[in-house]
Amino acid sequence: MKQGERTVQEQSILSQISFPDFLDEVQDGLFIVDARRTIVYWNKAAEELTGFPSDTVVGRSCLDRDILNYRTVLGDSLCSEETCPLIRCMESGTGGTVPHIILANTASGSPLPLSLSVGHLHGRDGKIAGAIALFRGMRDEFQQRKLAVEIQKHTITPRGFTRNGVRVDTLFAPVDEIGGDFLEAFFLDEHTLIATLADATGHGISASLFTMVYKTLLHGSFALHRDPGRVLEQVNRGFLDSAGIDGYYIGACLVSFDTATCQGRYAAAGHPHGLIFQREGTGHRLREHLVVQSLMLGMNEASRFGEVEFKLGQDDFLLLTSDGIIESPCSDGTQFGISGIAAFFAGYSGSTPLADLLKEVRRRGTASSTVDDVSAVLIAPALAPGQGYPL
Repeated sequence: MKQGERTVQEQSILSQISFPDFLDEVQDGLFIVDARRTIVYWNKAAEELTGFPSDTVVGRSCLDRDILNYRTVLGDSLCSEETCPLIRCMESGTGGTVPHIILANTASGSPLPLSLSVGHLHGRDGKIAGAIALFRGMRDEFQQRKLAVEIQKHTITPRGFTRNGVRVDTLFAPVDEIGGDFLEAFFLDEHTLIATLADATGHGISASLFTMVYKTLLHGSFALHRDPGRVLEQVNRGFLDSAGIDGYYIGACLVSFDTATCQGRYAAAGHPHGLIFQREGTGHRLREHLVVQSLMLGMNEASRFGEVEFKLGQDDFLLLTSDGIIESPCSDGTQFGISGIAAFFAGYSGSTPLADLLKEVRRRGTASSTVDDVSAVLIAPALAPGQGYPL
């Protein structure tokens, strides 16, 4: 007997067992919703994991935030028409596992870290009639990730600063609670500002470990060199010697900026262009691309990393950004791109440029959060001591 593409043996145990009894024996939390997103089944493991008995859940909408209220560890809701994994599964006809730990409510009030998998269900007419969700508690894994998050917070420059005539703004928004992006801005001496972005292959803890290796090698390399290109060459050799794994690489850019002369040098290793903007009217015009063609770190021990020089005027700023902004998908099927960045700053006159740029990326995107880690650094001559950007 055929059911879809599955072969079921006739006169087997399947004809003798109760379907609800079978689902109650599943050790993972399990619930089923119909096409109207109403919860129609809630198994024993779901009761045990959440503390919500089935008679208080069945008959209610899966979007009811008084029940599970799925959300990312960063607080982004997964209980809306646009973000609910079950709704997306039914609309697309494609199931799968949410690629990171999420949080859910429990009857006790404490959040439950869990993994979530969803799949669509067909009715007898062949049409999608609902969806099934499986979830499993991930408390131990979540605690380990929280520790990794705290470590990563201490390796980056999470907030901007004004010092020695320059204003620096930073943006760090991983797609999960821990990301494969890295950013740092610091002074080598009184007038030499160093700023860097790095983007390791992949996401999560493994990618973050590579960025920590990058930070260690970067600071060690400045003991030998001051030129950004030479520093990246030293980092590349060190990365291959200490942490080189085939298929895992780091894209990076590195800026050395003299705050006394407002001149700088830019080097990159397989990283998006640096962008210089100049005031025009009430906004800023994209004046210059800082372009360096090079391989990513970890690809070739003999790689060389060129530099380009630049100068910032009083009303200019330099933007360094990861591909998480440039390649962010928009709802119209395009990518946000450099053109999206240029269009944003052409009409921008606010005081929190990077935070507002991220809002614009999300507004134009296909979801409430980005699909890749996002990081950026903005460097601008300060207008005067204590003042902000020339924006």
